[in-house]
Amino acid sequence: MALPFDYLDSMAWIVGASGVMLAILALRLPYRTSSDSVEEEGKNLRMGFAASIGAAGLYLAITGLAISFTWPYAFSGGVYNILFGGIAALSGVLLLSLSAALFLNGSLRAVSYFAVVIGLYAVVDAYAMVTYGLTKEPLLSALGYLSFAAVAFLSVPMTHSDNKYMRWIFAIFAFLFAIAWLYQASNFTWEHLAPPPPS
Repeated sequence: MALPFDYLDSMAWIVGASGVMLAILALRLPYRTSSDSVEEEGKNLRMGFAASIGAAGLYLAITGLAISFTWPYAFSGGVYNILFGGIAALSGVLLLSLSAALFLNGSLRAVSYFAVVIGLYAVVDAYAMVTYGLTKEPLLSALGYLSFAAVAFLSVPMTHSDNKYMRWIFAIFAFLFAIAWLYQASNFTWEHLAPPPPS
């Protein structure tokens, strides 16, 4: 049932787009672990990613907080407000911190530690989905959350090593994360655009 203030489809599109941006960032940004910063020739790319990732993070933080404060899914006893609002707000704040680090050319390592904690939150959510049968397709939804967690966990070795294979592994998982969320986003949008049943 779509509610008049249901942001799930646009939120899922933003999450999927974030996965794509993270994958491209890992492969294209001239980040060096020795200096824990982006080299000067990558300044334009760094600033572009800072703006794009910041916009995505701001939207997720706002919509996640809106869900957390307005309880649009009260019919579930509040479970879905926590399941969707909590992870969205935290992920939004995570993306905002990544955006700030990129803008300031600051430490990506510190952001990766934050990502691991949010990844753990996603694992707990995924476990709850499967255990309690939450959402229409608990296993598929849990895999979406676990794909986020995998990228969050891989961000630590990715920001601590200049190994190109580690960057490729991170990018592949980020693309898989993006595909999982873009698939869910497509389903959410399709369901939200369905005409109401005839009365």
